[in-house]
Amino acid sequence: MAKKSESTPLAQLKEFENRLESANGLPRCTVLRGPEMWFHDRAIRAVVERAKEAGFDVNQHDPSDPDYDGRGLFADLRGGSLFSSAILVVVRNAGELLKKSGSRDSDLVGLLKTYVTGDDSTGAVVIQAQSLRADHALVKATVKVGGASLNFRKLYDSPAPWAPDPRNVELVIWIRERAKEMGVNLRSEDAVYLSSALGNDLSALESELRKLAVTGTADLHKSVGWQAGGTPWDVADKILDGKSSIAVAAVESLFAKGFQGKDNKRVLDLSALVTMLNSSLMKTVRQGIGIAEARNSGLPQAQAASIAGITGSPKMVGSAIERASSRTGREWSAMLDDLVGLDRRMKTGGILDANDYVLFTLKWRTAKRR
Repeated sequence: MAKKSESTPLAQLKEFENRLESANGLPRCTVLRGPEMWFHDRAIRAVVERAKEAGFDVNQHDPSDPDYDGRGLFADLRGGSLFSSAILVVVRNAGELLKKSGSRDSDLVGLLKTYVTGDDSTGAVVIQAQSLRADHALVKATVKVGGASLNFRKLYDSPAPWAPDPRNVELVIWIRERAKEMGVNLRSEDAVYLSSALGNDLSALESELRKLAVTGTADLHKSVGWQAGGTPWDVADKILDGKSSIAVAAVESLFAKGFQGKDNKRVLDLSALVTMLNSSLMKTVRQGIGIAEARNSGLPQAQAASIAGITGSPKMVGSAIERASSRTGREWSAMLDDLVGLDRRMKTGGILDANDYVLFTLKWRTAKRR
């Protein structure tokens, strides 16, 4: 049986909010995982509001807070409020408290498993932990009793090769949805610009939408400056696509603002940016050389892609081959020589920065070739 695909973060949030509005009570346990904190905060706010409407006490705990008291958390889960019949316990940043001790569940997980399966259904708990896995014991126990388990990954911020329209990207759809909720009249093209200019930072995007709700969108391109720093591999693709104006802006933004890594921390270290960008550029350039050599030998496309080290879905492979075929083998080889020179400079103590890659971009722009 095929595995059921997971809904998008936006769809999961809407379904959860609808569940809260239509249900008589709160889910006994709600588990929030994944790296996108905007969705976590929105879900917690919805639960807290619903709990207060129902007359619950609300106690929030955060192990990362200097004033955190574990005894208070355990007391809340074992007992209840002295002043009301029910209590909502919210635990933020609970990852460390949920880790196993050897082969044993942590004390908190053991208590929570008893809590969600106990006869006393008074109260509810929300557990927020970004790195929690879907197969964690708490997630399984929550699902088994009909609780809520939501996975809020980062929204996809670039179109897939098989669906190239940027207006249908998850991040752009989220921007349009939030703009509508906030009363901002935003065109699809404006949403695409905001996603490109501000990057995949939902808090920054929401802040900008709040400003636009006041100022309007007539001068959006002037009022919203370019702030996003794309990933090194995205910037590498833009450079090798040969469209100099887009590529130069991407290079300057990367070196000025860095990019957000998988751990949600912003990478700003110059040597790290240079190393990753050079590596991404060399990989694609070598693929171009491999495709050119394979085609000169009369090999079919599939075999040429395999020799060049191009893998992935058929559409991804097709997109990579199209880029690799956009230049001659001689051009790719000359580009590789330039990149090897940059790499050698870096490894022998030289300093590389945005200027070096802007010059590389301008040298190999497609307009110049034409």
